[in-house]
Amino acid sequence: MRSPSAILRSLSLRRIQPAAVAPLPATTQFSRELTAELNTLLATSGEHGMPQFLDAAITTQKIALNTLAHVSYAADVDRGALEEYLETNTDILDACNYFVEMIEGTKKHYVDSLRNVARFVESNATSRALEQLESCEKRFKAVGKLGLRRTMLRQKLVHDTEFSEIVCGSKAMTLFCCMFLEHALSFDCSKGGFPMMKCQCHPMSCSWLRLMHELAERSGEKKRGCLVMQTVSAARELKEEIKNKRGKEMVGSCVERVRSCCMELECGLDFVEGKVRYLYKSLIDVRMALLGILSQA
Repeated sequence: MRSPSAILRSLSLRRIQPAAVAPLPATTQFSRELTAELNTLLATSGEHGMPQFLDAAITTQKIALNTLAHVSYAADVDRGALEEYLETNTDILDACNYFVEMIEGTKKHYVDSLRNVARFVESNATSRALEQLESCEKRFKAVGKLGLRRTMLRQKLVHDTEFSEIVCGSKAMTLFCCMFLEHALSFDCSKGGFPMMKCQCHPMSCSWLRLMHELAERSGEKKRGCLVMQTVSAARELKEEIKNKRGKEMVGSCVERVRSCCMELECGLDFVEGKVRYLYKSLIDVRMALLGILSQA
């Protein structure tokens, strides 16, 4: 399975050259509903976690599916946007599958390895515990560098009709969600901030994109939403305590913290995995609707 950086590097939001058509209305149904969804997310107090971003992406697909049923498709104007979406959608589905595999791998290898570390410490096999900790840190820190930031910086959104706005909006929200998901699953969240996608479209129809940018800026400033870093921090602390040959009581306290973090991380990963699978299904639903439209054109 290719990594999301390899998958999404190929994504292209090329400018679609429109035919002479009437300009978009000041606001469309899709724009109003997506804007409302993003405003709700921005207004939520406290930390924006990965489940909330995934819920917003899932809701966006539902909005897209509902609004597509009430928007006319003009083959000469919209066909390029439709075909490009279908191509991109396939790659995003592959990325979702990769993220599911990454979640399962983190649970199976990282969480289980840390639990083995706790057992090694309790049986006084501290050298084996230290070796396991160092191995885990090197392996998963490398896995976390997936390069989606560079991919997002290259993205441009262009839409000139209501139909193309829907497919661009659906795609944009999913790409943002992939970026947040990469951040959440990363073992190195030191680089804050999220890139912005450029929009070349009717200015009144990009309110949802401006809100996406605001959401990205806020999340980047807070540097929140990383699912694994609490566990990584606990594991690093335990490693230092073992290397410095701290007392049994101090090491034992670190072991308990690692165990507690592992339990929380596993529960969090299970929950996010369910959301990713639901997003995958939602993306399939939009894809099938668009294929139906294309077959009837």
